[in-house]
Parts: sequence; C-alpha cells; structure tokens
Amino acid sequence: MLNKQSYTAYLASKKSSDKLTKERLGLLDRFNEVIVQNGITEISGIGEAEIIEHMRPWNRSGRRNFLHNISAFFADYAKFIDKECPELSSLATVIRAFYLNEYIQGAKNVVGKFKDGFIPIPAGYKVNPTLLGELTSEQFVKAFAQLREFVTDCYDDIDKAPLEWGYPDFDATEGYYNRVMDILFAFGWHGTYQNGVMTVDTKQFFALNNVKRHKKIELMASGFKRMGLLLENFNKKSESFTVTYPANPHVLYVLSVYARQMNANTDKWQWQPHRNSLCYRYIQDPATQKYPAMFNAEMDYNSDKLREIQEWLYAEAEKCGFTFDTSGLPKGCINYKKGSKDFLRVRQGQRPPNTNHFDHHDAKICTKVSFIHAFEREPDKMRELVNRFPQVFRLDDPGVCCDDKNPDTSLHTFANNSEKDGKRCAFRMKFTFDGVTYKRCGLAHFFFEDISFDDVKIILEMFKIENKIK
Repeated sequence: MLNKQSYTAYLASKKSSDKLTKERLGLLDRFNEVIVQNGITEISGIGEAEIIEHMRPWNRSGRRNFLHNISAFFADYAKFIDKECPELSSLATVIRAFYLNEYIQGAKNVVGKFKDGFIPIPAGYKVNPTLLGELTSEQFVKAFAQLREFVTDCYDDIDKAPLEWGYPDFDATEGYYNRVMDILFAFGWHGTYQNGVMTVDTKQFFALNNVKRHKKIELMASGFKRMGLLLENFNKKSESFTVTYPANPHVLYVLSVYARQMNANTDKWQWQPHRNSLCYRYIQDPATQKYPAMFNAEMDYNSDKLREIQEWLYAEAEKCGFTFDTSGLPKGCINYKKGSKDFLRVRQGQRPPNTNHFDHHDAKICTKVSFIHAFEREPDKMRELVNRFPQVFRLDDPGVCCDDKNPDTSLHTFANNSEKDGKRCAFRMKFTFDGVTYKRCGLAHFFFEDISFDDVKIILEMFKIENKIK
C-alpha cells in the first residue's frame, strides 16, 4: 500500500547512507505488513493502532534504541509524504498527532516521577551550621521548604501544558526532561547571591552541558516568571543576568548553598532521586546523622528491609577496610571501596524477563555477583550456596557464551582475541566445579533475586572468598 519505490528514490535524493536506507526500507516493509495484517485497504484507515503494533515486541533487547529508530523513520516518512506523496497526507497527519501526544505524555510521566520524589521532611531537623551564612536555622528551614514548594508548583504547571515550558516535542531521553532542576542548579553554580539577588555569569551558564542540552530555554524563563521567579536580562548576549524571588529572597541563598554541594559535571541520573528532589539530608547537621548524607538519602527512598541490610553491610565493609563511596550509586547500589576494589552491592530490584539488568522493585532485594574462583577455593561452602540457589547456578547445564552461538549475542560487548573468528565476549566466564568445566556470560550471571537478609550474609561470605577479602 505504501510506495516503497518512491521512498527509496527519496532516500537516495537525500544521499542517505546504505545502512540508513536499508534500515528505513526495512521499517517501511514492516509497517506495510502490519497494515495488511490488520486488514487495512485504504490509506484513510491507517491509525494509531498500526503505529503501536509496529513498535512490538515490547520485550525486545535494546528497546530504547529500537523505538528511537522507529520514531525517526516515521518523522522522515511524514516529511517524504509532504514533499513527494500528498495523496498520503492523512497518514502524515496521523503520524504527527500520534507522536506529539507521545511526547506530551512522556513529559507528563517524567515530571510526575520527579514530583513523586519529593518525600516529606521530618519536623525539627537541624541544619548544618556551616551552611547557614547570615540566616537563622528557622529562616533556612522555611526557605528550603519554600524552594521545594516552588519546584513542585512548577511541575504541577508543567503537567498542564509541557510544551509551553519548552519540553521536547521530539524523541528524547529522560535527561532532556530534567529541565527544572538542571536550570535551577545552574543558577546556583554560576550565580553569586547578595542581598536577595542572584547574579549569574551568562557565558558560564549557557556553556554548561546540563543547560546546553535543553532547547527553548526562554520558555523556562517565562514559566518561572509565572511561578514567581523573575529573570532579568536573560539572553546569551548579556554579561550577566539576575534572578530574584520576591516571595522570599532567602530561597535563592538556599538554592545556591544546596547546588554548590554538588558537582556541576555530574550526570542527572547520579542525582536521582534525592539530589533532584531537594532531599533535606544534604543540609542536615552531620552531627545528627549516624551515616553519611548520601547513605541516609538513598535509604529514605528504600524499604526498611534494605536499610537493615545496608546498615549491616556498612559495618561489615568497615571491618574489611572498605569505606562508603560518596562518588555515586553505581547501578543504583550503595557502594563501598578499598582502593580499586568494590564491596558487595545490594539493591531493591528485580530483573525483567530476558534482560541483563535490574529495575527498581519496592519489595524485592537483589544482587549480582560473579563467581569463578570460589568454586575451587571453597568447594564445600560453594556447594551450600549452589544448593540454596539452584535456579541461579543451573549446574546441570555446562553452558555457552557469545562465541559459542549464544542467542543473546546482540546484548554483549566483544573484545579482540585470537580465538575462533578473532572475537570473544568480553564478559565470558569459565569455572570448574566437581570436575566439570562451565561457561557463562558475566552479563547474565549470577543474579540473586528476592533474597533475604540471611541470603545476603551467605552471599557476602562467598563474595569475600571470591575476591580474597579479609
């Protein structure tokens, strides 16, 4: 039904690469198949259902990139219709309406998650006295509460009309939706607060990666103004611009103090959820906290079960000479380091089917550990672990890896090697147990899911043996 020959010529006229041409024509063929399968006989009959069907399967590996390629194809095909096939204009209208709604809903979903990250603050907490400046503790606490209220009010307004705030009307990853905090933090990093006014260095502000990624910044300025935050002389040609908040000027001081505790080059995902949600732990008096601020902040967003486990791991790590890693949360986990060595990482989560990663889960505890040497170093103890988690080790199967025609080859990274065709999986594991040699891919092994506190204790014991930790 869709003219492949004309689209092929159109791609050739744009000098599209052979790879891109092959990809786009393949997606066109797939879309034609969906149309036929759904019994569509007229162009006017093609609707959103066919576009949605074209996005299947839902559990495809590398789904984010898969969806990006599809959206890019549809955007290009709509332009092709405008230029070469006006008789298909109804399809171009359907495509654009579908994706515009997708982008608006995507912004609403992400902003909703950001707002949900603003968990309640307990009454009576004490502010770190080194952060107070000329404010009293009461003034600081009040201003911090108003800053949080301002941000959540922005999210409420954005939810009504994201595009009016400049949110993406194109396919974008989640980082492009973090506009509010990216810009507010940039004010704090490159602004100087004095007498209720924050003066921001324009060149430094606009040079920041966390600002450059966002389009239509002027719409954010207009949105902030509607919410009571005023920007004067805000344009790229100025040497500086000013930010004021008449409702309570102390809010800008608190923003500056909070932002300057963070690394301006840190990626957004390393701030989530607590940094981006203005967690009070980072301004709380450390003398009133038993554990580091980042540890407490992360635990505030997790279950009491995980907190109990992590507090135990904190003590166990200290016994072995490891210290809490304040640089971030690798793979969403609290981490402890000793030189280049990492300690056992445990988090809340579960592994979605046919994937090699964890997603957050409110109730389930999980970890992933690579065991190779422990099978021979402590076979009796390893046997106990294997018997406890037979579904994890599956020792009835010697196994394969990527260079042994593993069906999940597309998931893996290969390293140069002289074996076979010159490549091998960079994550290949090989170990021997009870005289049998096993092969595994480290990406897919060993996942321990829905585990208990006692399970963690046993896994840690073998983790220490595997990594020679005493």
